[in-house]
Amino acid sequence: MEKNKWKLLCMVLGSAMMFSMAGCSVQNSENVVTTAASAVTTEKRADIQATDNQEPQERGELIFWDKSEYVEGYNTMMKAKVDAFAQEHNVDVNYVIIPAADMKQKLLAAIEAGNAPDLIVGDDTLVGQFVSMNQIADCADVFAAIDFTDNAKILGTFNGKEFLVPLAFMAPGMYLRMDKWQETGMDIPKTWEDLRKGAQIINDPANGFYGMGFAMGASGGGDAEGFCRTIILDWGGIPVDENGHVTVNSPETLEALKFIADLYEDGLIPPDAITGDDSWNNSAYLAGTVGVICNSGSVVSSMKAENPELLENTQIIAYPAGPKGTAYTLGGANVFGVFETGKNTETAKEFIKYYFADLDNYNNMIEAMGAMWQPVVKGVDDTEFWKNPVNAGWLANSKSTYKTYYPAPSDERATVSFTNQLCVKAVQEIVVNKTDPQEALNQLEAEFNKIYK
Repeated sequence: MEKNKWKLLCMVLGSAMMFSMAGCSVQNSENVVTTAASAVTTEKRADIQATDNQEPQERGELIFWDKSEYVEGYNTMMKAKVDAFAQEHNVDVNYVIIPAADMKQKLLAAIEAGNAPDLIVGDDTLVGQFVSMNQIADCADVFAAIDFTDNAKILGTFNGKEFLVPLAFMAPGMYLRMDKWQETGMDIPKTWEDLRKGAQIINDPANGFYGMGFAMGASGGGDAEGFCRTIILDWGGIPVDENGHVTVNSPETLEALKFIADLYEDGLIPPDAITGDDSWNNSAYLAGTVGVICNSGSVVSSMKAENPELLENTQIIAYPAGPKGTAYTLGGANVFGVFETGKNTETAKEFIKYYFADLDNYNNMIEAMGAMWQPVVKGVDDTEFWKNPVNAGWLANSKSTYKTYYPAPSDERATVSFTNQLCVKAVQEIVVNKTDPQEALNQLEAEFNKIYK
């Protein structure tokens, strides 16, 4: 690996202690244990083969690191598929569940130790970082075997090759508390300025309710950075253009940063949101303390189970437009990453093909996520689930979502700049450190240039 690329990625990833993995158990640093399918033991399999006067076949191995999901049933379903693959293909599988916020640090530590896993699931920006470190295998053969949608193929392409194997789109949506919004007497907001005016009317901090719920913590997740870049694009700013030129320092970006900062400084958002992570807005909305958030379908799933009354008072609306009339929707996907530096690269590819060969199971898993995920393969979206108006909008969004670092080229620089949450940190400079907005923008440009130049 080139030394400068390693240095670039270390800016994002840092270092961490590795944790041990054992046997065929399910492991999770949060102690989430999934159900495991029954397995034929190595000894029993050898006895069966010996009875047939055959030499016992050597068992394969697969180390699979999967991120824990907001919907707990996902990991249970994936583990069941892993168990079935292990039995049918005579493979010992270590299936390890890791909190999303810990994944990249643990991966870097594993790479340093020469113990990279064979397969991971992560968001496309995370896995893209490891492509740039020459860790992820070219998966053109996997793409050829699976009937992905056209936009899934586009998302899976990185540096001009098919590295990121799509698992599911994660289109965002805007949640609006309609019972509160009706108090404003306003129509559904069409612009960000409309949204701010309505939030000012319903804002009631004295009684624990705030008009908006946008988290702004540089926690490693993508919600806050995606929100900032959406506003910048809507205002006419472009962080990095399609040729990879840093163009962030513009009057349009300056006004966008001021708009975002004003929301916090005017008290329309809870004070702790400035350091809130990707789960902060979920919790705040479910607790009934904020009037609007941007999130995936995970919050719908939670409301169905925990607060159906809140769901009845919620409407998913289109993202508002900026002063130029432009409205962008930025999102991404969960993807498989096959580690070329793992010891069982081909087995990892075989598992992915095995997983997508059963479209009924795939569709069940997608629907179990409750519209939080949208399908990436053809032939599974013409169902009653996606015809339901509550879910149809998410499917439509997934087909028209821009990558989170649009319009920059899809390469390691784009993923590093996004996961470094450069725009989030610029807003924090203004709100927390009281830095002049233009000075914060100058710093933001310098940080982009460190990566792109």
